[in-house]
Amino acid sequence: MGSPALSVLYLIRHAQASFFEDDYDQLSPLGESQAAKLGDYLAGRGESFDAVYTGPAKRHRHTAEIVGERLKSAGVAWNEPRVLDGLNEHTADELLHDEGGDLAQSHTHLQDLFASYRTATEQNDIQRCFQQLFEAIVHLWINDSISSPRVEPFGLFQQRVRDSLETMTHGQPRGSRILAFSSVGPMSTLLQLTMGTPNDRAVELGWRLRNCSLNRLVFNDERITLDAFNSLDHLDDPKLITYR
Repeated sequence: MGSPALSVLYLIRHAQASFFEDDYDQLSPLGESQAAKLGDYLAGRGESFDAVYTGPAKRHRHTAEIVGERLKSAGVAWNEPRVLDGLNEHTADELLHDEGGDLAQSHTHLQDLFASYRTATEQNDIQRCFQQLFEAIVHLWINDSISSPRVEPFGLFQQRVRDSLETMTHGQPRGSRILAFSSVGPMSTLLQLTMGTPNDRAVELGWRLRNCSLNRLVFNDERITLDAFNSLDHLDDPKLITYR
């Protein structure tokens, strides 16, 4: 007898949003192109899905919407996405507004990072300084070294992501094909749950996730395994490859 068919969970990071704009949570024109390319790629491979999930953010839902439109236009069946709050991004970025508050006073190494970010003027420098500051803050957050009423504790964040993974995979028929759209934070934690990596390593892995990248997990009732990471085969122009 053959082995039971494995089910597949595709994890998609949302397409490029509007970084540093008044409304970050909307796709940029380049992001819309990335999502369309992904939809065409999946349609060309004849991919169809038994269930589709998305986080509640506009950038999650719009990416899913564009992918779905491209699949439907190619004659591929499309299930309307179910929104899972567990796939929403964490709110650790709220701490970026605390440069003069308790955070910088308690963690003095952040003061220079805040200053560099505040004074940067060139676009590349702004993005580089932002990333350095954000990584330092996230490191403190995942190690429970900071807390704020505006930010959920890391443990609670992990739990809601774990619950979303259970929802997407538990009790699925053998050979199911699931598609999910989310952000770097939840996807890092989903990969962590799959591979058993420490918190710090999981976050570092997440920094490598590109916009609209395709990540594939295979699972059955006994285990779940990473099968593909950060695939960008559908983005055939290097100008379409972004991380913000």
